[in-house]
Amino acid sequence: MSKSDATRITDTIGFIRTAGVPIAHAAKRATVADLLRDRDAEHRIPSTISPAMSQGSNYTVVGRDEVQEQRHYRRAIILIRAALLGADRNFAAGEVNQLTDAALPAALGSVLDEVTTRQAELTLKLAQLKADPVGFLTHHGINIVGAPASGPMDYDFYFDSLNQLNVLTLKEQNQIWVSVEVNVFHLHVQKYAGLGAVPKQGGGQWLDVDGTVVVGAPDLMVTTQLTGCAVVYYLSGANLVAAHVQPSATVNAEAICTNLRAGARLSKAPGQAVSGVFGAQLAKGGDPKNYLKVGNNNYCIGVRTGGVWNLYAQQRPGGLAIGGAKLGWKIT
Repeated sequence: MSKSDATRITDTIGFIRTAGVPIAHAAKRATVADLLRDRDAEHRIPSTISPAMSQGSNYTVVGRDEVQEQRHYRRAIILIRAALLGADRNFAAGEVNQLTDAALPAALGSVLDEVTTRQAELTLKLAQLKADPVGFLTHHGINIVGAPASGPMDYDFYFDSLNQLNVLTLKEQNQIWVSVEVNVFHLHVQKYAGLGAVPKQGGGQWLDVDGTVVVGAPDLMVTTQLTGCAVVYYLSGANLVAAHVQPSATVNAEAICTNLRAGARLSKAPGQAVSGVFGAQLAKGGDPKNYLKVGNNNYCIGVRTGGVWNLYAQQRPGGLAIGGAKLGWKIT
C-alpha cells in the first residue's frame, strides 16, 4: 500500500471518530473506528480498498471545505462496507456515488449501526455455540477453515452474508468481515496413506495414528470440513486426544473409517486407546459416529463445558451455499 493510500485509510478512520451522524449512532463511531484501526495495524485491510475510496482532489476554491467534508463521508462509508461488511470495493464506491450530499450523515450512521449490530449478533452466536452446540449447529450453517498446524490459534468468527454461513478462520485470513476473535484448538490433517501398520496377534493389523493432545485455554476444538476424512479420538472427561485422518487415492472414505474402527491405535492417548472414530459410512443409521459424505458438507467440533469435552457434528447439503436443511448432533 502506497503512502498516500495508507494515509487515506488513517485519515478516514480519524474522521469516523468525530463525524456528524444521527444521535442514535454517535456512540458507535468509536467502536467501528477501533475495529478499523486494529485491522489496519495488523495489515488486514486489502490494499485495493484505498484506491476505491478516492474521491478525486481537483476542486474549485469555492465550497472547498464543504466538498472535503463530503469526500470524507463517502470514503468512510466505502471503507466500512468494504473492510467490515464484505462488500465489493467497487460496488461500494458506486453505491456511495449515488447518494446525495444531504444523505451522507444518515448513510454513515446506518453502516455504523450495521457493523455494531453484526458484532453483537456474533457475540451471542458464539456464546450459543459454546452453551448449546446442538441447537447452534441445527439452526446455523457453519464453515471451518483449516490451519497449517495443530494447536491453540487465534481465529475470527464472522458471518458471511453472501453465502449465509458462520465462518471460523485464522484471524489473519479475514480481511473483509466484521468479526469476533476467539481462541480455538485447531486439529491439523494427516494422511491415511502415511499411517504405520503393525501386525496384530491373531491376525489383522494396527494402524498407528498420530494423536494430538487437546490442551490449553481454548474451549473449542475445530477441524476443517470433512470431505471423507475421519476423526479418531480418545475422550474421557477433561482429556481429549484426537486426529484428523484424510483418505488416500486408493482407499475411499467409507473404507478408511471401517479400517480405523477395526484397528486404530492412537499415540499420546492412555494405552493408545481409541474411544471412537467419527467417519463416513454409506448409511448413517442411528450411529452418531457416522456421517454421509456424498452430497453433504460435514463438520466436527469439540466443545469443553465445565472442564469436560464433548464432540458435535453438523451435516448440511453440499453445493448449496445458501439454504438447505442442517442437521446437528452430539457425537459423544
